[in-house]
Amino acid sequence: MEDQKIALTIFLLQSDQTAAFEKELLRTGQSILPLSGPLDGVFLPLPSASGEPRWATVIRSILQTPDALRVNAQSPAGLLVIRRNGRTFVLCFGHAWQKLEDRWLERDFGRRVALNSIARNQIVEIRAEQVFAKWHLASERAPRASSIDEFGVQFDRDLVAAVEGIPSDSLLGTNIRGGTSLRVNLPFSQLGEVLDKATTLFESAAYKKTWPEIDNVSPVKNLNLVARLEAQLDAELASGQAQKRIVMFTPVHKRDGGASVDSYVFGRLSKSPAMTPYLTVDAWVNFLEKKCRVPSVSEAKNSPIHLLDESREEMKVSTAFDCFGYELALDGQQYVLSSGIWYEVVPEFMARINRAVTKIPGPKVTLPAWNQIESEGEYNLRCAQTAAFLHFDTKNILFGGGHSKFEFCDLLHLKGKTLFFAKIASKASGMSHLVEQVRRTSELLFSTDGGYREELVKVFSKFHPNVDRDWLKSTPRNGDWQLCLVSLGRPARQLPFFAKCGLVRVYEDLSERGHDVSFATV
Repeated sequence: MEDQKIALTIFLLQSDQTAAFEKELLRTGQSILPLSGPLDGVFLPLPSASGEPRWATVIRSILQTPDALRVNAQSPAGLLVIRRNGRTFVLCFGHAWQKLEDRWLERDFGRRVALNSIARNQIVEIRAEQVFAKWHLASERAPRASSIDEFGVQFDRDLVAAVEGIPSDSLLGTNIRGGTSLRVNLPFSQLGEVLDKATTLFESAAYKKTWPEIDNVSPVKNLNLVARLEAQLDAELASGQAQKRIVMFTPVHKRDGGASVDSYVFGRLSKSPAMTPYLTVDAWVNFLEKKCRVPSVSEAKNSPIHLLDESREEMKVSTAFDCFGYELALDGQQYVLSSGIWYEVVPEFMARINRAVTKIPGPKVTLPAWNQIESEGEYNLRCAQTAAFLHFDTKNILFGGGHSKFEFCDLLHLKGKTLFFAKIASKASGMSHLVEQVRRTSELLFSTDGGYREELVKVFSKFHPNVDRDWLKSTPRNGDWQLCLVSLGRPARQLPFFAKCGLVRVYEDLSERGHDVSFATV
């Protein structure tokens, strides 16, 4: 066996999906090459036809002699299937990963192996799916192995999709990355030993001692419960409630940290498809309407979405269901749908957040009640009609590179020295905006750099010229002003769970820095 070092991408098949994988890919008549001992398995070559890349036409259009450009590309690939100790591993070369169906794979394989082999101070990169902050992906990479404390991942809101670092066992090489797949770089002759080691690490729960905070949100494995969750989602789609709260994003699975998606195509991929740069619920609903269909879980699972790269080449076919991000409650428990997987909020974690959110104090100043009809802007204007409150909603401050715009606050109560930030928090993403606004104001207003306050003085001069603003000439101390988050209509205990997570996080973070933080429901 060759001793050369090689980068390997390894997947593990679910035991009950091995037959489906073999039926689909290891069909009779294909060029299947058996392996020699000691490895048991086969190699499936996936040759590709030679063809001209799309960019060639573009380049040819600017050449003096277009016919002089002749380029052809070929992308051979292959699947190495290895059966070992009752497990079936699939190693992908080239574009072969695109042949694998997500339903065949142990989606947590690489991540568990990595977490069980990387110490907390040997992290190079964390890739997280932020289910609280409007469902987006965030990837942080350090220039060298660092402590997890130096990364911005927030385990109370983030699903850790992939982790990379230096393994404690030299058998796994000098660097390891784990998501759905396991990525290692090692002498090929050690493959059998590495697969055995990976199996042991995957089956171990020891990582929970090293990473006690990382599984606050865990996959639902009970199929009956999954069926009930999808029935609940079906009912909420039928009522139209879900369409207001679902977000859509590129699912995170096999291609952990791979090429980015440039555009999407709903439905059949024709020669001249209608492409969109964004995934939205409205786009999916419009696609269904053209087919005279209505939103449902079944339709979501049968609505193909083609993911295209910047060259308009297909990277993968997914479904609308796999692109959903959704949060719902069932039997008093909180669940999240993300990348086609249902996750359950661990009860202990849920209880801690629910306790913490009720302990956030109220403000020193009482706000007028919301009438359940007004928009946020209308409510803020009505409050400002009283002499006690100054209106700053939509009064943007231009500050920083590229003339970035910041809102100071929505309402200010001078006598009570309180800044109010109001939001109709009907879903977690709404609370996300509120939390981030409070964070920005706390960072800018209390900064030793007076540039922001100088710009704020201009806003005071324009909209409230008769108000004392001398206090802005010097840096206020943390705690001089109370920062109050205001929810229109929903008390803290009734907020979406991940909205509660964000509220608790900002309260704890800013309180630790000496700020006076409060929460009010009107």
